[in-house]
Amino acid sequence: MEMHGNSLLESHATNPNVPRKASFCATCKNRLWQLRHTLPLNIEAIRADGCAELVLVNYNSRDGLDDWVRQFQSEIDSGLLRYVHERTQPYFHCSKAKNLAHLAATGDFVVNLDADNFIGTTIATFREIWTEDSDTMIHGFCGDFHDGTYGRIGVPKGVFLALGGYDEGMLPIGHEDRDLIKRATAFGLKFRRLKQGGIPAIRNTIRDKMAYTGSAYSYKDMARINSARLEEHIRDGRLVANVGRTPVRVLINFAVDVDL
Repeated sequence: MEMHGNSLLESHATNPNVPRKASFCATCKNRLWQLRHTLPLNIEAIRADGCAELVLVNYNSRDGLDDWVRQFQSEIDSGLLRYVHERTQPYFHCSKAKNLAHLAATGDFVVNLDADNFIGTTIATFREIWTEDSDTMIHGFCGDFHDGTYGRIGVPKGVFLALGGYDEGMLPIGHEDRDLIKRATAFGLKFRRLKQGGIPAIRNTIRDKMAYTGSAYSYKDMARINSARLEEHIRDGRLVANVGRTPVRVLINFAVDVDL
């Protein structure tokens, strides 16, 4: 499907008089060792803000994540934490997992938050930017390609849906974030970068990133192939991803089976 300019932006702009809820969307496949550090602090940041939520996708983890999350039942009940459990996929796929988190979000804006990332004190600044202009993509990238913050991308949820989300036709990891940025800016979103003080993320090795993808490709080969795919998207004007996507059955908050 081809799109031109910002023809759909107006229909997805938010009302400036309505409080803007932000959904921070995290995914995890056997990364409990990182969530033990990041999730409690991120929940406290969400709590302190008062108009945000944390969406966490358990992408069929086998490290006890499901049991560990149950200690946050009061946060789930209050809406601070929205817990999404995908129970079938043997391998991790960045775009597919991220899409589940964003589709489950209930906020006006969605922000990708890798499991190794800390929210810090950035929520108020995200909201200030969107109050100024809701049709803005915010890239919370601190500028160091090795610090794990490149995927911190925030957009209006309506525009995320109009774009079809992250491209699930890509290989499991590599450039899915850059692809979303390229398609969104070609779609007409303005672009702002937001740095973060302190330690924004737990650093990962290439081995950590490749774990559980089940891919026969090397990290470099996946990045190369995905990069070529995103350049084709922009060149050919294919800004909408996943046309005809089949919904995925998940369990939300330990209680409700839904298709996302």
